[in-house]
Amino acid sequence: MSASDRAPLPELDLLEARARGRRTSLVSLEHLNVNVPSWSADCEAFWFQGLGFARDSRAATICGNVNNAGGTMKGLVWANAGLQQVHMPVGEPEPYASQCPPGVMGLAYADVTALKNSLTASGVPFSELPSQAEEEEEGLLTESGLAPAQIELSSPTGVRLRVHRITAGTLGWLTPNGWQDPVVAAEQGVGLPGDRPSLCLGIPYIRLLCPASTAAGLCRLYAAVFGTEATLCTGGSGVECWVPIGAHQWLVYEEVPTGQAVPYDGYHVAIYINGFVEAYRQAQSLGLVWNNPRFPHLRYDSLDEAVGHSEFRILRLVDPANGQELISMEHEVRALSHPGFSYSLPKSSLKQQ
Repeated sequence: MSASDRAPLPELDLLEARARGRRTSLVSLEHLNVNVPSWSADCEAFWFQGLGFARDSRAATICGNVNNAGGTMKGLVWANAGLQQVHMPVGEPEPYASQCPPGVMGLAYADVTALKNSLTASGVPFSELPSQAEEEEEGLLTESGLAPAQIELSSPTGVRLRVHRITAGTLGWLTPNGWQDPVVAAEQGVGLPGDRPSLCLGIPYIRLLCPASTAAGLCRLYAAVFGTEATLCTGGSGVECWVPIGAHQWLVYEEVPTGQAVPYDGYHVAIYINGFVEAYRQAQSLGLVWNNPRFPHLRYDSLDEAVGHSEFRILRLVDPANGQELISMEHEVRALSHPGFSYSLPKSSLKQQ
């Protein structure tokens, strides 16, 4: 079956994002994938006991499917934070056994004091942060319903996290169309399978380092491939690219000083998007579509294959103005037809792409 013969791909009308002036086709920043060499008691205490993430029951099945197709992971843990996740494949071979993004991931909680008590009881160390933020950043985070970060901590494998209190009127899960009360969400069929409700209510942003003089090109890339208008601004350390996702999420790139390298060890992020077919075509025209050898059963050499899997991947991020490679950072780009999509409210703008 060709792409033109398939049923229309679903899209989600991003009502609140539009009301906030966001021009984006990016629906959800759904997960960060970081490999871990083994699943230790410290990992268990950090993610599930201290932070209060929920264990997702689907991980074992996915691990089996990947290995049956020739994959090499020895295990897989999915930790849910509301409707977002951290994926942690276990025991991948070197040089990808342990991954750690050069940056920080934001977490949202209704009660940071309760979180600190949970971390202390679980033996997880954390640092208090001064109550301040750069003016531009504070404005963008306030728009997302967050107070400035209050504590910072690192996972046993080095993933840095900053914790924010939700200031939005409704204290609930972070969804593509705003903060939603978990009880209401459950009644509407929204949610991820977990062993319990997660204490963490969402992942509002991931902030990554990028080489000097690349932020403007990254803004142009998201415009060219995804039709998304990123914000170029000056932060505390230099120029930054803020990519809007849904109503309240951001993917942020922060330039480092000239001459400083930015490491990449194979971690990836997963995003759900509207306009999947056009995004694939634009990425393919720029030579960006990539098959990750870790997943030998997933290939995206044609639009039909990408639509069949409801996903494709890109690795190299380039400036569409001149083809210059800016940074490597794998994106797993998913259509809303992907079976992992957790936001199952009616897709109100269905159309044939």
